[in-house]
Amino acid sequence: MDFFKQVDPEKSMYRTTPQGVEFMLMKQDKQWWSRLVEQEKRPGFLKVDFDKWRDEGDSESEAEEEKARRLEEYRQESLKKFEEEMKEEMESRAAIKYLKTWWLFAYNFFQFMGYSFIFVSCVIRYMMHHRDSFQHTWEFTGQMMMTCQLMSFLEYIHAEVGLVNSKPLFPLIQTLGRNFILFLVIYPEELMYPLPVVTYLFTTWSCIEVVRYPFYLLTLIGKENLPAKLFKVTQWLRYSIWIPLYPLGFLLEAYCIFTAVPYYERSNKFSYQWGNIRMHYPLLMKLYLMMLAAGGTMLLKYMVRQRRRKAAVKRGKERERAAAKERAAAHQHID
Repeated sequence: MDFFKQVDPEKSMYRTTPQGVEFMLMKQDKQWWSRLVEQEKRPGFLKVDFDKWRDEGDSESEAEEEKARRLEEYRQESLKKFEEEMKEEMESRAAIKYLKTWWLFAYNFFQFMGYSFIFVSCVIRYMMHHRDSFQHTWEFTGQMMMTCQLMSFLEYIHAEVGLVNSKPLFPLIQTLGRNFILFLVIYPEELMYPLPVVTYLFTTWSCIEVVRYPFYLLTLIGKENLPAKLFKVTQWLRYSIWIPLYPLGFLLEAYCIFTAVPYYERSNKFSYQWGNIRMHYPLLMKLYLMMLAAGGTMLLKYMVRQRRRKAAVKRGKERERAAAKERAAAHQHID
């Protein structure tokens, strides 16, 4: 059949129905045809579907088609723009998550290495020199301990800005307490350096942290990427080793203050007189003991809640696994 003008065979389609064969012919050039075939008289086997008939002068139909076309273009552009925005947002979130993960990994790794140095130094030197090792504990580990304790303020910032899922109050209480003991009790008074309580305190603090920071590192790596037993053991240590060490640490901090009070009374360091008003630093140290008791109690209660929550989650997963096994056994029995 010869058409009025050229058609595009690749875009044209047809289908067979019980009533006949329907063709959808796509023009090669977008312009109006005065008829379908080249000959002026329409062949008898061709039928016209007047519901779909359009005249060149049918401006209303053209307007509707143009409106529909523009709406479709707008919809496609909006959809494309939305997909691009979603892609950019996902890429931005992925980049932020990547930077967050690496920053936390670097911070926790640094703290782990610092406290590991302190712990190993205190233990090895005590094994080699026994009580004589107390004389040089501050010389070997004091600078590293001060660095690690100052870095610990970042944990409060991490919790405050949402980098970690933790309440900011408890890292702040622990960090302020330790830094008070370190920078305002031990560091200013050189007579404190060789005392056994300093070695015991540093060993206790570092023992807590050489367990805590590896747990955070493994959590960042993802337990699905680790041997199951390794993660379980580390998690158990994280939520169990504090039970003896936290109370021991608080007792050592209190004993450290009691030991330091006579030295500060003799030296009058940080004690000032303004007319009839006097700030007696040893008195402030004694008052701090009440704050230590209150803060220590809060931290212990918080750790107990954390341990119970982890245990509850573990029991819930065990119940789910047991229920799944029972359902599988019942299903096999039915089969």
